[in-house]
This record gives sequence, structure tokens and C-alpha cells, in this order.
Amino acid sequence: MASCGKSSYSTFSKPNEKYRSAREIAELKKKERMSRRSGSYRKPVKEIRISSRTKKPSRSIHISRSSNSNRAVRRDIETVINTARSFTGTPYQLGGTSRIGMDCSGLLCTSFQAIDVQLPRTSGEQSQFGPSISTHELQEGDLVFFSSSKSAYHITHVGLVTEVKSQDEIWFIHASTSLGVKEDNLFSPYYQKIFVKAVRPSI
Repeated sequence: MASCGKSSYSTFSKPNEKYRSAREIAELKKKERMSRRSGSYRKPVKEIRISSRTKKPSRSIHISRSSNSNRAVRRDIETVINTARSFTGTPYQLGGTSRIGMDCSGLLCTSFQAIDVQLPRTSGEQSQFGPSISTHELQEGDLVFFSSSKSAYHITHVGLVTEVKSQDEIWFIHASTSLGVKEDNLFSPYYQKIFVKAVRPSI
């Protein structure tokens, strides 16, 4: 005579729900656990708030992920400027990239190599190495370009901004054809006449 005992798997379905056996429910629970472990299931992220003892309005904590990278960029710029300044007094030499002689684009190439950044070799190509900026946006480490014909399509000289003292006193280092590597004020009458553009290098 056949047994008439209960099934090995009881049912746990609620009224008006699709019929599911205990085995089916167990499988669903297993899938939920697996999804949590794999990361596809995420709990809502709560915002941390700090309240003072005097019950002042709470303030949110906002951590800037770019703060460390900004500090690293500033250190790199300082290294580039210090390297360029170490060549102060080096005589001008067309195509030069050493303390024996240096030209304007060679000075920038050599200085940026100190942070493993390879700039293009010519001043014209360097003028495309980053977005153009206005003079009131200039910061240390930016590049300034000049043209004897005042044409942005015919760059003849380049320098590196070393210090921003005010809106009308911005110093840059460059390899002058007559005096070698030196620093000058971008807003001196001579350089204002031939200045054509400024670029923030992509580093």
C-alpha cells in the first residue's frame, strides 16, 4: 500500500501569490545572498553628518578626491620651475638643451623632463600642448608664447611662468637670444608688444 504521508517539501505560499514550494523559496533566498556577495545588491549610502554639542546646524563631510592629485601637480610644477631656474645665466644657443647652450623651447623640454613629461621640441608645437588661457588666468607653470609678427600662427618664442605677483606683474623664465636664460615681466612694454597667447600644459 502506498504511503500517504506529507510531501518532503512543504508549501510556503501566501494567499493570492504564485505557488512556491519550500525548495523554490530556498533557491530564491540563495540567489539574493549570492547577489549581495557579488556586489550587484547595494545598500543605500548614508551621508555622514557631524553635529556640535551646541546643536548648531549639522554639516556634511565632503572629501575631495582630487586634493591629492592637485598637491602632486603643484609639486611637479615647482620641480619644473626649479629646474628651469637652475639654468639661469646659460648662454643662448640655437638647438641647445644643456648648460653649454640653451634655446627657448629646449629650456622647456629639459625642465619638463624633470617630471617625465615630454614636450614637443619646437615652440610652435608647444603652443598646442594644452588649452589656451587668458592672461588673468595665468598661474605658475603655464606657458607664454610670443611672435615677432604678432601672429599666433607664427610662434617664435616661448617662456615658462615662474611667479604671479599681481595682474600686471607676471614673471616668466626663458632663453633670451641676447642675454641667455633669464626671467622677465610679461607686462614689460617689449614683451607686451610681441605676446600672442598662453597655454596651460597638459600634465
